[in-house]
Amino acid sequence: MKKKIALILTAVMLLSMVLAACGSPVSGETTTAETAQAQESPAEGSAGTTAAADGEDGLVITFVSPLLGMEVWLNAKYGAEAAAEEIGAQVTWVGPSSIDMDEQVRQIELAIAENVDGIISCPLSPVIFEDVYKRALDKNIKIVNTAVDSAEDTRTAYIGTDYTNFGEQAAKNLSEKLGGKGNVAVLVTSLDSENQMSEMKAGQAWLEQNAPDVKIVVTEVTNSDTAQAADKTSAIIDTYPDLDAIWCLEAASPLGSSQAVAERGLTDEIVILGIDDTTDVLDLIDQGAIWGTMTQDFYKMGYEAVKMIAAAHNGESVPSVQDSGTTLVTKENLEEYKNRF
Repeated sequence: MKKKIALILTAVMLLSMVLAACGSPVSGETTTAETAQAQESPAEGSAGTTAAADGEDGLVITFVSPLLGMEVWLNAKYGAEAAAEEIGAQVTWVGPSSIDMDEQVRQIELAIAENVDGIISCPLSPVIFEDVYKRALDKNIKIVNTAVDSAEDTRTAYIGTDYTNFGEQAAKNLSEKLGGKGNVAVLVTSLDSENQMSEMKAGQAWLEQNAPDVKIVVTEVTNSDTAQAADKTSAIIDTYPDLDAIWCLEAASPLGSSQAVAERGLTDEIVILGIDDTTDVLDLIDQGAIWGTMTQDFYKMGYEAVKMIAAAHNGESVPSVQDSGTTLVTKENLEEYKNRF
């Protein structure tokens, strides 16, 4: 029991790191959708939503989300539905409304019992998913992981953010914005947030090699808490009055940092780079409170996961690992980004 509780706590932290505190799940009943745009209420007891494409003989795919109503996962849902419509497949959207890996596993077991063609999921604690994944593979059901990966022999493919590339791109963008010179503070969830530390180290290495006059002068922990981010930002400004930029590696930090910077009257002097495309972060960009954000492309994760399952089902070779890429969003491309789908 203690081991299971520890795994669940680890998974909660991992989701916070991967999704960068992207928002709260939506409560209430789920819905059934013919497309992402047209929705109606399902029968009582429905586990999730279904996007049905034309044709009853197409592939049947179950997308087991770690959080049904979380904003970034809804983007993944829309991507999966768009791909399903293109190829004449059916995607069923299921999962818990709060972190519950047992429920994720139960939904995968139901998908296996229904003999679906493919399953898309995010194995927050991979060891918990290994057995059910192997049972799915034994029935020739294709498994594609998104955002978090499991052992290569437990799934068909993985699509998600390449954290080294993410860090390098963030560093490059900051360097260009700062004109190749400046002092940068980094805000992270915790110092043992593996993905965030990987991003920061990759970014720091890129700066040392390509922009040595842009220096990371301090790294502070926020615990993905807006108030802590504000307090830490104020303390950083006191200690480093010549600070030029703040690089946030989780999505609560831009909210707190922008508040603290604004209170000091330094909004036009300190560049803030956030992470992910939550509504709050995009609103801050629109208001001019922060410069930009590095997004993780959850829409592409969902879209490409469906295409991978279709290709694998047809006997085609698919990459074991695919980087879903990242996009820098600033005020210059904000509206275009919002209207991308």
